[in-house]
Amino acid sequence: MGWLKQMGFATRVSMALVVGAFLLRAGNASADALRNLVSEGNRLLAEKKYDEALEKYRSAQVESPESPYLYFNIADALEKQDKYDEAIAEFRKVYSREQPSLGAWALYNIGVCQYRQAEQSIGSQDYQKALQLLEQCMENNREAMKLAPADEDPKFNYEQAKRKWKEVLDALKKQQEEQKKQQEQQQKDQQKQDQQKQAQQKQDQQKQDQQKQDQQKQQQQQQQNDQGTSQTKQNEGKPSSGTAQAQPQQPKAGEMSPEDVERILNSLPEQNAQDMRNFLRPPGHPDFKVEKDW
Repeated sequence: MGWLKQMGFATRVSMALVVGAFLLRAGNASADALRNLVSEGNRLLAEKKYDEALEKYRSAQVESPESPYLYFNIADALEKQDKYDEAIAEFRKVYSREQPSLGAWALYNIGVCQYRQAEQSIGSQDYQKALQLLEQCMENNREAMKLAPADEDPKFNYEQAKRKWKEVLDALKKQQEEQKKQQEQQQKDQQKQDQQKQAQQKQDQQKQDQQKQDQQKQQQQQQQNDQGTSQTKQNEGKPSSGTAQAQPQQPKAGEMSPEDVERILNSLPEQNAQDMRNFLRPPGHPDFKVEKDW
């Protein structure tokens, strides 16, 4: 069991002798059956055939259901399979203040199971649970020392558990410090991400606002262009406005102006001038005059 001192070969032999003495008190037939089952179970246990050994021990319990020694052997087989909770439950059935030696053995082995469980918790870095298990281990070994003061094994295991408890406590503090640093770093990273996100959102909003302004300017410019085009078309379809009169038509090249004609007529005798006017003003003209032909 690593750092743990086993109960030792002599202790297990003593246990076997006690079991033997117990069997002698039983009836011959029952004693023979019980002895055979226990012996077979012990052989299988030594061969590390733990499930088969358990089967023999539980069969033996039919002959002696309240035997603390069978509880011990069953617990021992379960412990060797790392079934620590089940083993502890069986060792507790062995514990008895009326039999201090049995009680000390039970408490000692309960402490062994709890230390093993603490090792598993340390492996998974569950230091809080490991500390609790080591405290329970120390408590059971203290109680075992009271029941068997001369036994050095509980004292040894108590000191080992105490040292391991201090190591785990230091590991827990270090773990908590690292977790605190990680949390602080995570907070800083989160704040940085939030700031970057806000800056990006602000930049995106500014870009959207600028795009809207550009679109509005384009729409206004387009409206002005459309209005100007429409006004131009309207002006092209209308006559010239204002008080300006139509300019008199200028004579073409080779033709006399009205003023020239009037000047020539004025220079002619009256009759000739009138004939000329009638000639120049065809019938239907407002100034055309018909002379009486007497």
